[in-house]
Amino acid sequence: MRAVAIEANVTDNEPDGTRIVSVPLSDRPLAPVTRARIRNLRMHLVESLRAMRVMKHPERNVSPVRAEPDGVAGLVARTACSLCRGSCCKGGGEHAYLDERTMARVRQARPDLEAGAIIGLYVSCVPRVAYRDSCVFHGAEGCTLDRALRSDICNNYFCSALGRFVTYPEAPEGVVVIARADGKMRRSGKLGAATKG
Repeated sequence: MRAVAIEANVTDNEPDGTRIVSVPLSDRPLAPVTRARIRNLRMHLVESLRAMRVMKHPERNVSPVRAEPDGVAGLVARTACSLCRGSCCKGGGEHAYLDERTMARVRQARPDLEAGAIIGLYVSCVPRVAYRDSCVFHGAEGCTLDRALRSDICNNYFCSALGRFVTYPEAPEGVVVIARADGKMRRSGKLGAATKG
């Protein structure tokens, strides 16, 4: 394996043909979620619901939920995200990238819920502890939101090397995922079609 490939965050192969997928690594500590963070989340949800209410034809602007990748691509994506531990979640803050299109999707899927109930639904998903300086929903086991409640950004985003793999998942000799940052590294075992995930 070439260290240059890992540092450059690109996909490469080991000499035996095993494909390497290199992803970032988050090493933030967990911290209790403060009342201020929950208050900021509530304010953002109110703004997003108001924006949805004034949107022309919200039923036509519903953002669809992208399914998780399946097969080997899905296995590699789940492994990469669990090793990385949410580097991409750091920008989520208390808004979690939620917007009026996400709110329109939630309202369409749950027409019985009024605005206050939708806010309550999201607040109930906030973990007791979350990663410091990351999304309010970024708990110890990953995102605490169901995919149907997540923003489009969260459902659609893959970091560069993982995105390339998910788009072109050919790996006849298997895949190894490496998460690395600041001299720290986590590495998966060899993954492939025969690997259970």
